[in-house]
Amino acid sequence: MKKLKLMSLMLFVSIFGASMYITGCSDGYIGNEDGFYDLESRGGNNGKNGKKGMQNGNYGKSNMDLCACINDEYPVEDLSGVERSSLEKMREEEKLARDVYIKLFEKWNLKVFDNISNAEQRHMDAILCLMDKYDIEDPAGDNPIGIFTDSNLQVLFDNLVNQGSESIKAALQVGATIEDLDIFDLIELSKSVDNKDILAVFNDLTKGSRNHMRAFYGQLLINDSDYTLQYIDKELFDSIIHSDRERGGTICSNNSGNKRGGKGKNKGKGKK
Repeated sequence: MKKLKLMSLMLFVSIFGASMYITGCSDGYIGNEDGFYDLESRGGNNGKNGKKGMQNGNYGKSNMDLCACINDEYPVEDLSGVERSSLEKMREEEKLARDVYIKLFEKWNLKVFDNISNAEQRHMDAILCLMDKYDIEDPAGDNPIGIFTDSNLQVLFDNLVNQGSESIKAALQVGATIEDLDIFDLIELSKSVDNKDILAVFNDLTKGSRNHMRAFYGQLLINDSDYTLQYIDKELFDSIIHSDRERGGTICSNNSGNKRGGKGKNKGKGKK
């Protein structure tokens, strides 16, 4: 009798474990592929969009740690006009990614969109840390999901949501397109940036976008589809999809001495 009970218990554990594994892997997207900041966001519920995170000053523990790191470990450097516009651009571009993924998760209920929208919120929060540090007005402001200050991003959002609503394959294509654009813009903008804190954040955002591209491309393959590049070149794309997931959270890992020897504390002035 005891032996029969033991066998029944083992069978239950085996079946339950298998079902948990299948559920966790059903969309081919496991865990936090952010590649940006490894601590999970523990902010409150943002009443405007129902997402966890710290948009519009609603900071959680991990984001406070990150903002403190950016403020304490990196000098306040003179800010050029290009650096200012780069932060404004990426703040709304990360919002574009987050908002599109929220809409596509609502449409298709694919976990990949939910997971990556949370990662994009963390990317938005990191940019906001920098904007607060340099007293830059937030272009995202109190704008709800799907509303943008940049008219070009507004048109792009509308087009991407419409495209992604046609089918699951089209939605995954949209995800890959957004990450394609993010990677391209971050690389190009970084060429005109020399502030150490901005470069550190942009570097980790780029890691996150590469991880997101890997996730979306993997999902496209699972769904018997592919992706046609629109922004980055094929050599870079191939290097991304044929390499392993990257870990982020390196903003303050190799930063000893950065606080000393900065270019002063002239907020938002100096460089032209």
